Amino acid sequence: MISYNQQEYIIEALENVLNQKTNFDFRIILSDDCSTDNTQTVVEKFLNNHPKKHLVTFVKQKINLGWMPNFIFTLQKCQESGSKYIAMCEGDDFWTNENKLQKQIDLLEENPDVVLACHQYKELYNDGSTKDFPYFRKDFFNGNETFKFTQVDFEEFMKIQTMTIVFRSSALDLSLREKYNYYCDTHVKHHILDNGLGIYTKDFHAVYRIHGKNVFASLKRREQSEFAYNVYKDLIENNKSVRYKNSLNIVMNDRIAKELTSKKYNFLDPYYHKLLFQQFVDNKSLRLYAKNLLKSFNVS
Repeated sequence: MISYNQQEYIIEALENVLNQKTNFDFRIILSDDCSTDNTQTVVEKFLNNHPKKHLVTFVKQKINLGWMPNFIFTLQKCQESGSKYIAMCEGDDFWTNENKLQKQIDLLEENPDVVLACHQYKELYNDGSTKDFPYFRKDFFNGNETFKFTQVDFEEFMKIQTMTIVFRSSALDLSLREKYNYYCDTHVKHHILDNGLGIYTKDFHAVYRIHGKNVFASLKRREQSEFAYNVYKDLIENNKSVRYKNSLNIVMNDRIAKELTSKKYNFLDPYYHKLLFQQFVDNKSLRLYAKNLLKSFNVS
């Protein structure tokens, strides 16, 4: 678990992990990235009065590492602990079923060809509403409760939210980050699948909270979309994972669409022309370039 300025949410996340019912032992490594709010105080107070506080190693970073370095730090600590499996849940997300870990570990134990187990999830918005999020083709289940998938499947059309995952510690190779410029959780998931299959279940055992303080919502709009683009570009260029091109194009189309809807006279905007040029470099399509250029002259 990692946290940063999540005093309103961290206890719900931590409590739902501690409440897991399992026939195996587990421990929690929670690394707080030098929060400037009361996250650390809230966690310490909660743990001081909790009967399972011995299960939690609470790391309070002395300087702010940043989201990804703290994420990697915590994964390293989990791997160094000698644990057979690793699960992830960031401080503003939470699990909703006390049997989540047991069910996923059982699947991994029963399927030696599988290195990663995950499931569907819900998004929770500020107004209290939720939305179901499955990222795959519906026919994959084919009437079953689970389906197995490959790294190719993941590259072509799947997204896996971090808080739904349990994976084999032996499948994690964090040294691979040295070959990338934008290494993040997508890279971690990709390379875990170097070592075997994933398994996806119909369960909705986790919630991804959408609010202004989570990693992506707190980034500026342009920075957020640019980072997503750079992640896929990174995997394509530095790992020859060309199947991410579809995701790359989707992100770029979304970036262009957002510029068109948020700003008038885009034909005068150097940033918009930069996006169009990058899209042309990626796709070599004059037709697409001309189409989006013409759109920039439309003023609403």
